[in-house]
Amino acid sequence: MRFIAVFILLFTTSAFAAEPGLEMKEAVNSFYNVYLAVHPSDVPSENELQKFKPYISVSLGKVLKEANQAEQKYHKTTKGEVPPLVGGDLFTSLFEGANSYKVLSCDAKTSSCMVQLNYSEQNNSSPVIWKDAVHLTQESQGWRIDDIEFLGTWEFMHKGRLRDLLRSVIKEGRSK
Repeated sequence: MRFIAVFILLFTTSAFAAEPGLEMKEAVNSFYNVYLAVHPSDVPSENELQKFKPYISVSLGKVLKEANQAEQKYHKTTKGEVPPLVGGDLFTSLFEGANSYKVLSCDAKTSSCMVQLNYSEQNNSSPVIWKDAVHLTQESQGWRIDDIEFLGTWEFMHKGRLRDLLRSVIKEGRSK
């Protein structure tokens, strides 16, 4: 009888240990599925941001909203005669963004997932393939995307992390 109790305890403990990685992967998949459907360019609009809201942390949502407000203020101040403070795809290393992805692995210890991203044009048979790291946080609703680390290696790309990029947009937008 003790053997059965120990077996059940070990089985349920190992099942719960594997759960965070699976839940993290599901959260990242949900986020990128919305990303592929919306495919925002520049800082997401309020409507686009609403579609991401169930998959991003409250904190990241606030920073994205502030960056959107900074862009709007900048656009109004410059009368739309200059490009936005930041252009292109904000959720990947590549300016053009990705048109497919695959979650490679998730690590509950670091609360992060490695994602392989791909971009290819219809007339180009050679896709651009790279990896970015997605950092998550546990909130009351489950795992949520909290930051993205840009790991692409080409010269013209976002460097560092999404939050840092957004903070620079906010800072520059406030100074105008």
